[in-house]
Amino acid sequence: MSLMPTQTNQIQRHVTAKVFLWGFWMLYLGYVLLSELPPGESLLHTTPATLKEALDLSLNYWFVLPLLAPQVAPVLNPALEGLFNLVLAWGLLMVGFGVDGRGQRWPMLPFLLGTAFLTNVFFLPWVALRSPNPTPPPPPLSRLERLSESRGLPLLLLAVAIASLLWATFGRPEFGDLGDRWASLVAIVQGDRLSYSIYIDMLVFWLFQGALVPDDMARRQWHNPAALWLARLLPFMGLVWYLLWRPSLPQSAGKPPAGESAGESCSQAIQP
Repeated sequence: MSLMPTQTNQIQRHVTAKVFLWGFWMLYLGYVLLSELPPGESLLHTTPATLKEALDLSLNYWFVLPLLAPQVAPVLNPALEGLFNLVLAWGLLMVGFGVDGRGQRWPMLPFLLGTAFLTNVFFLPWVALRSPNPTPPPPPLSRLERLSESRGLPLLLLAVAIASLLWATFGRPEFGDLGDRWASLVAIVQGDRLSYSIYIDMLVFWLFQGALVPDDMARRQWHNPAALWLARLLPFMGLVWYLLWRPSLPQSAGKPPAGESAGESCSQAIQP
């Protein structure tokens, strides 16, 4: 049985996208981790100082230790700490697409966990491995899928992003004013591989953050070009807005969606 021209074009686009994604991922890994072109030492020549920096940033995750036990928390540049926590919050936003794992050949959870800690090392492979998935998932939803549908997830990560910006600006007063912090951050990024990789990760997230949105909109039978392009083009906040505004999926069989989107609430509010 021969394929229709439309089907052939779709297959060709799908294969081309996969080739591009795998190629981009290998370029990303080669440049950020292995190449001698970026600042600092490559992964092949990792120094104890780099390992200590990674450990210290991890210990100050979400600023819990600096706020609750500042006397034992590692002291780092607050702008770098803010950047680190912001990029990890960006990775956690992808949990909002947990339903995309339904029916896939590979389980999505390991990739989401990897994205939360190693960002695009795991996120790009998921985008490359997944198959198109525009079909609404039959209820009931799994625990991961219910979490991904929660409005609390993007709100929590938005709070983390705001806290990251505030900490970068005002945390640790001994690091000076905003100008001093910015100059210090630029110097660190220009000379340190780990800090530079955080900067690159933010650019890559911005480029690919909308990769899962078209299928997610199709699953909800939601046609909104403005929402699609906002999620694609506005870094971080566009994705937060999308996860808050999109229509909800039914949580269980025979029941309506557990929560309305902001858009649905506003529409109902203005009805006579």
